[in-house]
Amino acid sequence: MLRADVARVREAARGMRAEHKRHSVQPKWDVVRTQIKEPLSELRNRVTEELARRESRESLVPIDRDPVPTQFVEHVRRYYEELGRSR
Repeated sequence: MLRADVARVREAARGMRAEHKRHSVQPKWDVVRTQIKEPLSELRNRVTEELARRESRESLVPIDRDPVPTQFVEHVRRYYEELGRSR
């Protein structure tokens, strides 16, 4: 999905550049903003979210920071490992 969106934005930019070279006219900046800048900003946010999601998968850190009672440490560790595997 991300690759297809990047390809679509790239093609739009390529087309605008070709049009500029062919006719030597300034680009329509409102079109550049709506078809290139805004989609690229959204893609950047999606890539950042995806990277954060993938990196957080690797860590087995519980969300709450309260210490686990010693008799349950092994159970909690296995629990979080299972959660990580199920994704």
